Amino acid sequence: MNVVGVVHARGGSRRVPLKNIKELAGKPLVAYIIQAALAAETIDRVVISTDHPEITKVSKAYGAEVPFVRPRELAEDVPSELVTQHMVGYLEKEEHYPVDIAVTFQPTTPFCLPEDIDGCVHELIASGADSVISVGEITERPEWMFYLDESGYAHNFLGEKIEGDKGISQELPRLYIPNGGIYATRRDVLFDQNALIGEKTRLWVMPRERSVDIDEPLDFLFAEFLIEQRLVTKIEPE
Repeated sequence: MNVVGVVHARGGSRRVPLKNIKELAGKPLVAYIIQAALAAETIDRVVISTDHPEITKVSKAYGAEVPFVRPRELAEDVPSELVTQHMVGYLEKEEHYPVDIAVTFQPTTPFCLPEDIDGCVHELIASGADSVISVGEITERPEWMFYLDESGYAHNFLGEKIEGDKGISQELPRLYIPNGGIYATRRDVLFDQNALIGEKTRLWVMPRERSVDIDEPLDFLFAEFLIEQRLVTKIEPE
């Protein structure tokens, strides 16, 4: 099976300019997921979809392929499945390279390990699922969330009263949220269901410290703290 890792790394970022190549502990952010994907046994090719020349330069320096400049219509905030579909379509049409599984990566989850990537792909193949995604367990319960109505009064988001066992976290079901790192999707599901997360999806659970999703400057500080305290592993080239 041909398994292609597709890294989404456009130049635009609202909170942190050129976030994908901003340095994290002395290394460009995008380099973390590139090196993890290159070290994964299940990934045959690591390709970058970007619209920015500097991201192209950095990505190539760390060993990834950049087969084209991402089209302008895909360089804005668009659904992620469109970007991966575009890459797969290019590889199949322009390079005559058939793709069986597309593994979508986002540089903003830098602490994915090669074994996380391999685990997702192996689970996808063995289970027969449509997709396998990396997740972290939630700490903020939706059962305890509120919204404000037009008069300023608070209402429980799920429409439930917080009483009895609903107020005890240990009594609530364990819930998970995508950490943005890994989306392993069968090629047919990507196009037929038009989604990275198919109808039959399995989860690859990652610990909280490796599920960090960098979105703003404070997240960079937290990620650097984790590295300094050796709570996460930095992947280095062999």
